[in-house]
Amino acid sequence: MQALFMLLIMLLLSLCGLLFRDFFAQLKSYVVYMLAFVMLSMGISLTKEDFAEVFKRPLRIAYAGLLHFSIMPLLGYALGRLLYAGEEILYGAVLVGTAPSGTASNVITYLSRGDLAYSVSATAFSTLLSPIATPLLTYLLIGHRVEVPLISMFKDLLLITLIPVLSGLTLRYLFPKILQLERFLPYMAVFFIGVIIAVVLSLNVEKLEELSLKVFLIVLLHNLLGFALGYAFGRLAGLDRRLSKTLSIEVGMQNSGLATLLALKYFSPLVALPAALFSLLQNLNGILLSLFYRRVE
Repeated sequence: MQALFMLLIMLLLSLCGLLFRDFFAQLKSYVVYMLAFVMLSMGISLTKEDFAEVFKRPLRIAYAGLLHFSIMPLLGYALGRLLYAGEEILYGAVLVGTAPSGTASNVITYLSRGDLAYSVSATAFSTLLSPIATPLLTYLLIGHRVEVPLISMFKDLLLITLIPVLSGLTLRYLFPKILQLERFLPYMAVFFIGVIIAVVLSLNVEKLEELSLKVFLIVLLHNLLGFALGYAFGRLAGLDRRLSKTLSIEVGMQNSGLATLLALKYFSPLVALPAALFSLLQNLNGILLSLFYRRVE
């Protein structure tokens, strides 16, 4: 029910972005603050045990990071080229692919009866890697096609991801009473992600009618193939079904809010469209996948 409610929030806000486009378009300059709050809430939700998991099983966590930052970027580039829907859509698919895991993966892992400690640790690990991995992979994949501001993206990612996460961790241990708000943080984070999606849609209203089925297929296949390959590589590495389905979710679900922000700041609203669409589809697909994974023990 929790994941379904979150999806409904996103769908409702997406509709609002289309209906009240002038209002949401004005919120573009606030996207960075909304995403920073999402990352802050992630930091508050992390515990010592989550990081202990990294040190107890470093190879398993590193494997999740390796798969995430190889499968998803390459899929984004390959699908963007094979189902070509324009240069800006290609750039958007790559940006989604180079983003770290999203916090929604932890919710879907819980619903799927996966290994929640593994999921949270893998999400935190990929987030901490993102200031280096995201701009570097973006540069390597599309730097020959468009100017990628490598250093600026690196600095922004430090400010948007690493500092808010570390600030959240600090708040958790300096002010224990803040944990009383912890159960509300996922809903607040989803609300802000939904607003970010609404902003992107409001900025692309005129272009939405011109987009072909290819854009939808690029984003849908990107997400579904990420799930499938994550599970397959988990089994190939000798992980049991519980860990493999957790890895599947960690690979297939992205911090699309971060990809959206980078697209809006460094490229164009149209480049941000695949990330906004990915946010909706990954949550819908994730809920459906969890129904199947609950039967996989």
